[in-house]
Amino acid sequence: IQAESRRLEQLSDQLLALASVENRDPLSGREAVDFSELVNHSCDIHEGSLAHVNVRLKRNVQPGIIVQGEPLLLEMAITNLLQNAIEFSPAGGLVQVSAACENGELELLVDDEGPGIPDYARERIFERFYSLPRPGNGKKSSGLGLCFVKEAAILHGGEIQLTTREDGGTRAKFTMPISAK
Repeated sequence: IQAESRRLEQLSDQLLALASVENRDPLSGREAVDFSELVNHSCDIHEGSLAHVNVRLKRNVQPGIIVQGEPLLLEMAITNLLQNAIEFSPAGGLVQVSAACENGELELLVDDEGPGIPDYARERIFERFYSLPRPGNGKKSSGLGLCFVKEAAILHGGEIQLTTREDGGTRAKFTMPISAK
């Protein structure tokens, strides 16, 4: 009962967060955000649970990446991408996170060693409530995380792409301009 109550609370929180960013005008509360710090903070939070699922995390985060945006939206997007990568990684798998700035654009990459995105799911992966079963346990998520990431990217003048890597696994690529538009 407690586990299901927590799951319902998380679902409600995700729905409220998604509703707050959907159909919204461009960001009005932009501020200077240390994106490197957000990525490292999200990785730090997840490292405690990695041993439990037998997944390793490697990060390569360029220090001092400053972007113009909303810190909470960006942190939630990073967390969703990282959480997906961990959940889709096999036991003993590696999740790699990198963030860098080049030519005025931020690029965040999150790679996992999971099964990749099935062909039938490619067109729907960013739809609200669409979710794929997690390897190992077959559970599905709320299907709101990637939809939220897409909305956050758009609001920041960026985009999100998910691709299946040739060597297996999935790559999430979140890009956005460094300065406000």
